[in-house]
Amino acid sequence: MNVDASTTGGDKLDWRVILPVFLSVSLYAASAAAALPILPFYLKEMGGTPLIFGVVIATEALTQFVAAPLVGQLSDRLGRKKILLATQAAAFTSFLLLALAKAVFPVLLARMLFGLTGGTLTAAVAYAADYSSPANRRQAIGTLNAAVGLGGIVGAGLTGYLSDISLTVPIYAAMALSAASLAVTTIWIKGSHAASNGVDESTRSDASLEKVSFRSFVSSPLIRVLVIVLLCYFFAYGMFSSQIANYLQVTFISERNSFGPRELGYIMAADGAINIIVQLFLLQWIGRYFTERRLIVLICAIVAVGYITVGFATTLPILVLAVFCVGVGDALARPTFLSALSVHAPRERQGIVLGTTQSLLAATEAVTPVIAGFLIGRALYGFWTGLIIAFVAIAAVITWTRLPSSDPEVEGQASPKEPTQ
Repeated sequence: MNVDASTTGGDKLDWRVILPVFLSVSLYAASAAAALPILPFYLKEMGGTPLIFGVVIATEALTQFVAAPLVGQLSDRLGRKKILLATQAAAFTSFLLLALAKAVFPVLLARMLFGLTGGTLTAAVAYAADYSSPANRRQAIGTLNAAVGLGGIVGAGLTGYLSDISLTVPIYAAMALSAASLAVTTIWIKGSHAASNGVDESTRSDASLEKVSFRSFVSSPLIRVLVIVLLCYFFAYGMFSSQIANYLQVTFISERNSFGPRELGYIMAADGAINIIVQLFLLQWIGRYFTERRLIVLICAIVAVGYITVGFATTLPILVLAVFCVGVGDALARPTFLSALSVHAPRERQGIVLGTTQSLLAATEAVTPVIAGFLIGRALYGFWTGLIIAFVAIAAVITWTRLPSSDPEVEGQASPKEPTQ
């Protein structure tokens, strides 16, 4: 039987349990990062415009939006490992289809299939929640986000090197990394079922296995505020990240050549390095001195500086500063939001709650690439930047005025659960 850290009261992570899923997530993220930088250029060779690229990314996000709650619920019922295996197999298949694509439509199908694999991170985060207490929940989730950063370095770095050979070579590298992730999950990760962790299966009613409606998900006032802030923050981030490559192709000219797949790969690798440093070393330290409310406001301030700076990124040092600010802010944001939601969710429902959260994030990712693609395609760069900053400012204001000053993670215990409807 699995041991739940939250039932033992331990404040230290069990690395024997976390390390295998860390490695699996790293390899999965590396495969995703190897394919993503070449995608806008891959589509451009097929005649795709920035708007077409936005539609492809939005379709992928829409697939994730539909699938994420179901995948999260299945991880609660069937176990984390089974869901990890299924989603990683889907990732491998999507890369194969992408490598064989000769037109826009097969690329669209490949990315739709890859959208289903968003459940990989949902199941992995739920796995981390199973084996952590409220006191170290943010650290556990941050560790998995660091795994994503490590994967980003490996995958994007490979693309920066391999894209000079061919745009399809990085896709085959993504396939190899995906296969390695599947192997690690199969061999090393033990089965994890949230229901077995400190919860008596015989006491669980059939109703507890039903889907959680959106209304019940946001029935808690605190959860409602967190969801609104999260959507505002990630709407801004989606507007930025989905079209930054197309924006820099037009506006950024280096000493040797224009912005291309190699440069984007290196930026993603740098972002991954920032992710690792922040989440393995800075996150735990900063969590001791900042309440949840202050930390979210700080995150909004940091990324706002990055978004403003990228509007002036015509030289490499300015671009580096912009990438650094956005990277640090995003590295702090994801574990902070997910941990805040997780500590207020019933233990046996971690998968469905985190899956619903992932679905909401996918909803922003389905909308933002199309809006941003429209603005970038019409050279409305100032409006694009202004809209991004406006949503970050809204997130900061709501956080400061609506979130409580107390922080259950700093206190080392979850706040009392509010009754759900």
